[in-house]
Amino acid sequence: MARKSDITSTDKLLKLIRSKRDEEPDPAAAAGQTLKKRDNFSHPSPKLVSLKKACTVGIDIGHEYLRLVRATETSSGRWQVDDRRRLAIPPKTPRESSEFGAFLKAALAGVSGSPKQTNLWAIMSAAHVEVRHIRIPKVPKKQISNAVYWTAKKDTPFDEKDTVFDYELQGEVIEQGIPKLAVMVYTAPRKEIEDLKDLFSRIGRPLSGISIVPFSLQNIFRTGWIPVREGAMASLFIGQEFSRIDIYAGDNLVMTRGIKAGLSSMVESLVDSLNEQKKQDPEAVTLTNEQAKKVIQSLSPDSQPLQESDAGFTLTKESVFAMVQPAMERLVRQVERTFEHFATTMPGERIARIFVSGAMNIYQPMVDYVGSQLGLSSEALDPLSDLDPASCVDTGEENCVSERIAFGPALGLAFSSDDHTPNMMMTYKDKEREASIALVNKVIFASFIIAIFLCTGVFVFQSAAIAQKKNIIKGIETQIADFRPTVDRNELMKMADKVSQQRELFKVYAERYLGMAVISELTELTPANIRFIDLKINLGQVPAGAVAANVTKPSTDAAKPAAAGEAPKALPREIILEGLIRGDRQLFETSLASYVMVLEASPLFRQVSIQKNTVEPLSKDDALHFILKLVVEE
Repeated sequence: MARKSDITSTDKLLKLIRSKRDEEPDPAAAAGQTLKKRDNFSHPSPKLVSLKKACTVGIDIGHEYLRLVRATETSSGRWQVDDRRRLAIPPKTPRESSEFGAFLKAALAGVSGSPKQTNLWAIMSAAHVEVRHIRIPKVPKKQISNAVYWTAKKDTPFDEKDTVFDYELQGEVIEQGIPKLAVMVYTAPRKEIEDLKDLFSRIGRPLSGISIVPFSLQNIFRTGWIPVREGAMASLFIGQEFSRIDIYAGDNLVMTRGIKAGLSSMVESLVDSLNEQKKQDPEAVTLTNEQAKKVIQSLSPDSQPLQESDAGFTLTKESVFAMVQPAMERLVRQVERTFEHFATTMPGERIARIFVSGAMNIYQPMVDYVGSQLGLSSEALDPLSDLDPASCVDTGEENCVSERIAFGPALGLAFSSDDHTPNMMMTYKDKEREASIALVNKVIFASFIIAIFLCTGVFVFQSAAIAQKKNIIKGIETQIADFRPTVDRNELMKMADKVSQQRELFKVYAERYLGMAVISELTELTPANIRFIDLKINLGQVPAGAVAANVTKPSTDAAKPAAAGEAPKALPREIILEGLIRGDRQLFETSLASYVMVLEASPLFRQVSIQKNTVEPLSKDDALHFILKLVVEE
């Protein structure tokens, strides 16, 4: 018998693909409604009013999981999350491989709607993206781009052939009594951006934008998903080898800094503390770095607890946390120095609270420790805390705080728009180019209006000629009516009899060759890696002589209704197909789902259902043994 879990997973994939195939995007707000523009952003890209509201999918490709979040902006300007999913990335699958492309394409097909009504935004690594904040004198609007470019290049030279440069205006500031413009500038490696664009272009789903995690979190504040309160906010991400501190004043990213301390520093602190205890107590526990990492990760209630066979099982959470506090203290001191630098660059701004997230599962005492050491209100960065987990699928541990936190980058990116999100695919040069095109379009539109007025004069002039032509047409129509032949009822009845006989004859041919057509269709649609074991075809009961009699039967008798119970009921036309799928075990479910979808697309079959689906040993390899039931179209 097939395992229940195997059948369920395939049925779930088929149900998902079918539902998305029939899904229609929600209607947009009334035509003519304009999108909100932010005053502190320059060169907004022009947008056309669409009759259908587009959705945005945020894509976060991690080491082990692919996280997707789909969101839609409502007519009131608020964002709503429509779906979120977590999918395990096939192991040992490089991004440039066709297998990863197929996996990514299938994942996007499951979460996104029509490609024309879906904007895809992907996260790239922020490790090589340099974000800085500069100030320039107030200059005319046309000179802002040049002033920003040369100021940024003077501070940190870069090569435009290998680097993408962009900026964002963040408003006016007063520096030593002189009004200036605050500007956020960033540079990113062009090759990484092109590689990410090529990945999605190869699968036929081109990206709308590329951004980084600090900008993704900025989206959460700018869209009001997390309310912006009085005072600046900080976000501390604790990674494996490094950490990152981002500071937001209002809803603008005003400072970001990488810190060379993270989970690895805590591991070293734990191992060193245990080694010191070993010198005093030979029976004390000793751990390797991997064992210490597992012990630290087990602190979180969202992680798997240690087993008795695991090293460090006897250590309490309190003692472990006490031993990693030196590393935590060094991390907090780095954060403090960042805050001090922020206070000197933006006097008068006070940091009111700090959000904590990390590569490891969240441990609340660590969050509380960071806040107590900095004297700030601290909390875990959990933007999905108020979202109903039942509204989304395939997210893993829906009630797990750490898993919800892991969705933060993809969530923020799902709120992206060229109006308020830095896009490494749409730099200031591209926006200026679009603005120029929009200006040309306005000129063309004005010329078109003038042409319409001229044409209107010509139209009035031609009205008299049109009236004269109509009189000529009426005369011609009268002549045509005189040549029209009289309708003969008997001739029409004869023609109807001939058509009826031909239709019945076609039915006879269809019934006679239906079996051959079914076998030919199955042979054509079955791929090379699928082999049939058994094939049962039931084409239903055909009443003997019923069809042939109808061919020669007079039309007057054919028009009479048949008495109830005279014609035997035909059995359902169905096919029981049993077969094997060989090849890569990880692609069994995908191959079966693709095969079912191909059969459903055939005009001969409908209601394709899986009766059995199990992996069984065959020779030296495994094979997927399946049984399908197909209903033949009548």
